[in-house]
Amino acid sequence: MGKKTVVTTAKRKLIEQVASEYAKSGSMRAAAKTLGIHRRSVERYLRKAGLLKKPIAGGKQHAQAEQASLPKNGQVKRFILTAAQNNTYVHKAFWDNLLAMAKHYDAQILVGTFSYNQNNFGRLAVKRGTKKPYETELWFDPAIQPYISDKKIELAKGLTWCGNMNILPTEDNPIAGLETYGGSSSIVFPHTKIEMRSIATTPDMPPKMIYTTGTVTLMNYLQKKLGIKAEHHHRYAFLLVEVDAEGNWWVRQVAARKNGKNIQDLNVEVEGGKVVSTDTRVDAITWGDLHATNSQPEVVAASLQMLDTLKPKYQFIHDVMEGVSINRHYVKSQPLPHLNFFRWLRGLHRVDEELKQTRTILESYLRPWCKTIAPDANHDAHWLESWLNKFDYRYDPANAELFLRMQNHMYSQIREKMCPPKNVNLMKYAFEKEAGLKAGAVDFLLPDESFQVGEVECGMHGHLGPDGAWGSPSNLAKIGKKATTAHTHSAGIYHGLYVAGTSSKLTKEWDYTMGPSSWSHSHVLLYPNGQRAIVTMKNNKWHA
Repeated sequence: MGKKTVVTTAKRKLIEQVASEYAKSGSMRAAAKTLGIHRRSVERYLRKAGLLKKPIAGGKQHAQAEQASLPKNGQVKRFILTAAQNNTYVHKAFWDNLLAMAKHYDAQILVGTFSYNQNNFGRLAVKRGTKKPYETELWFDPAIQPYISDKKIELAKGLTWCGNMNILPTEDNPIAGLETYGGSSSIVFPHTKIEMRSIATTPDMPPKMIYTTGTVTLMNYLQKKLGIKAEHHHRYAFLLVEVDAEGNWWVRQVAARKNGKNIQDLNVEVEGGKVVSTDTRVDAITWGDLHATNSQPEVVAASLQMLDTLKPKYQFIHDVMEGVSINRHYVKSQPLPHLNFFRWLRGLHRVDEELKQTRTILESYLRPWCKTIAPDANHDAHWLESWLNKFDYRYDPANAELFLRMQNHMYSQIREKMCPPKNVNLMKYAFEKEAGLKAGAVDFLLPDESFQVGEVECGMHGHLGPDGAWGSPSNLAKIGKKATTAHTHSAGIYHGLYVAGTSSKLTKEWDYTMGPSSWSHSHVLLYPNGQRAIVTMKNNKWHA
């Protein structure tokens, strides 16, 4: 039987001192010189600290994913997916709320872990008073131990939990470079941020979604640029996954403010570790772009059911019009006869007919308890103004009279208000005076007109970017203000910017879209606690 080695307190302190100096310099020779001991002694102490261990042999063919079973007919299986950092305690209030929601939904909790080594920075590399003691063991809060899942699990066909992924919490874009990971399957990575991207796939497949989870552990970062920035984006959050018996799945974000006291999913509100309501209204819904005359009827029907269930105080309808009757692309240097023939077959060569059909669908969304806002969008007033500027009514008898009435309205408004053309509300005139929409039923916003709900700007469509650039999620995510937009038809979360998808038919049903697509039928919810979630429809259902 081998002799047991007793490590004295003095020797343990020396081991930690050697490990600390080695972490600072990265060199055994430099550590030996600083401490005044032999290099072999440094090597011996580092081995005792477990820092020089190497595997004798290793390797694997590929990371195999486990497969979760589907629920029985008529039942729903739910998962709560989140992340936890090593050597860091959970946010107690948030964790209690997570457990309460898991109990309410009978959801299985999966916690993916990640590591962040602060030992690499010595006392001279940080601000005064922020250096943490050197730690030699990797540990996780005992509260999460029963739920740790650091493996790949196929939760449903086309959705994989990648608990095996270990991404630094200071990664600014944790999804970057992982777009092809998992093939065509949508994937979820454990990480402190809430991010989401839609990845284009072939038109016969749904788009691939990549999600990150948010975390349950406290902020624990080195106080340097990356760490301080990571604190700003640190989210106490999780993903709620629902799977039905047919294998359809839905993913929604559930998050809290920094105090972690309140969370909400759809109508379910949890506070203080208890479910306090199953009928809490949401503050706002931003629908995916409507494009009324090319909207997907089943999606509109499901959206109206969602509207009546969640009862938002505000709803934002983007790209109200398809704009096919005034599409400037149809008349360029030469007319496009085939597209014009298709437009004529649909009866949408007449602008008044498109306005009428659009009004009918728009009115189906109106509710007395919900304020309806239509942000200025590129398919709406922008195309109407382009029509008035560039088309010749003399060669378009079907639209000549409406054209002249709207043209007269433009000139009279510019004269009366002494304002630039962009500040004439063409949408309000077109729908209230020409299409018969009840006055004031919809608040049509002008360009740059703000509409804020809580801390979130909801009045931007997303087509106008900073300093005259064309709008994109990447440039609008940098404006320094939380915002919810639409426009791209591709849902996503980019720091504080949430982007809705579309309510329209998908790319095969549009005349100018071809090739791989990331479009989805996705809407954005805004809860009273200021947190948001993206709801993506599957088989025209918005939840399980």
